[in-house]
Amino acid sequence: MGSRLAFLHGLVAMGLAVSALFFVKYWRQTRDRLFVYFAAAFGLMAIERVAVVFAQLRLENVAWLYVMRLVAFVLIAWAIIDKNRRDG
Repeated sequence: MGSRLAFLHGLVAMGLAVSALFFVKYWRQTRDRLFVYFAAAFGLMAIERVAVVFAQLRLENVAWLYVMRLVAFVLIAWAIIDKNRRDG
């Protein structure tokens, strides 16, 4: 993986980690579960981006990275469903 691409993955991971920290901050203020789910999802996506850089595996061996991404998106969907069900 080129150094430019690794740098860009690092930038994306940093942005995702900062987003996760903001959601933790909002959770501490409101104690709403939605923010915990979002923080976990964004944290998981940040870990996945760092793992992409350090794994440097061939494309057919990185299915577990896509599973991490899938779990993060399922967490976001579940957070939205849970929030709408509780308020409704």
